[in-house]
Amino acid sequence: MTYETRKDARAALVSGLLLAAIVTVSGGFTILSAHPGAFGDRVADGKVSLTEIRREAYCADAVKRLAPGAVNMRFAESPDANTRIIRFGRDGANIARCEFLPEASTGELRMGKMSVNRKHLHRQVIDAINMRIDVLEYRRG
Repeated sequence: MTYETRKDARAALVSGLLLAAIVTVSGGFTILSAHPGAFGDRVADGKVSLTEIRREAYCADAVKRLAPGAVNMRFAESPDANTRIIRFGRDGANIARCEFLPEASTGELRMGKMSVNRKHLHRQVIDAINMRIDVLEYRRG
């Protein structure tokens, strides 16, 4: 290997490492400064708690399982920290409302009620959703 080849290889390696460092730092700042919306449990200005993320994920999972053709799902303004509202459908005409029990009273994430287009789901369906949450929490842990 000649001196020029080593010099070119070293320059390429340094450039690649520098680029990787820049991407890592800028990506970290992007993640830390994410602002998901104007609702939910805020931990600090512009940041969301892990509990809120899990509530939204489990509500969205339940909607996808109950309405497999649900398209254009998006979260709407929630009246409180324990409630998640999802609008879905072509024009957002369908509404799913997931009400979670306070974690302080149950010690874990539990859905208390769920309704789709103002029709409340049967208690057995809610129990099945809670069992699904238990399985996902077990896998996550």
